[in-house]
Amino acid sequence: MRPAMEERNLGTLADFDLARIIADFGTRFLVETGTGSGGDVEFAAGFPFDHVYSIESSHKLAIQAAFRNARNQAMTILHGRNGRGLKDVLNEIPAEAPVIYWLDSHPSAHDLEQDLRLIVSLRSASRDVFLIDDLRIYQDGDYGDGPCPPEQQIPPYRRNLEFVGELLGASHDISTMVQRTGYLCAFPRS
Repeated sequence: MRPAMEERNLGTLADFDLARIIADFGTRFLVETGTGSGGDVEFAAGFPFDHVYSIESSHKLAIQAAFRNARNQAMTILHGRNGRGLKDVLNEIPAEAPVIYWLDSHPSAHDLEQDLRLIVSLRSASRDVFLIDDLRIYQDGDYGDGPCPPEQQIPPYRRNLEFVGELLGASHDISTMVQRTGYLCAFPRS
């Protein structure tokens, strides 16, 4: 179990109205990077998705979440790096099916950019929803959990969200939220 202070510095899917997102955008799948303790993937499994996927780089955390949810046939926990896991998952999801991506920008901001670039290279993401936590890594703001700690900061030249606009700006409305460590949301334009 993580200490209470560490849990406070995590984003959570419960901050979003998943039922409304599913209804508004017809999303049938959820893909999470960073299973962690498994709370978000278990939360998502309570909604009417065709399938929920979570990718975790820690073998121990992936195994724990997988065993705890072994009876749920609509949930898959993958152990591996995001790049490989996203390729495997997106090969299983029909190209025309809208997806919600719940992306954790840890352990590094570079990983988030790589993940987004990979997703848009593997499929048309114009109907997909992107929910990204840890916005404070990229921009200053009055976040509920405070500013980005020095040990999580990235070099100033990488501290921007230009790549999000480049990859999703033409097809999505992009907004931010200041809850917890901050969220970036990209919703398909109608």
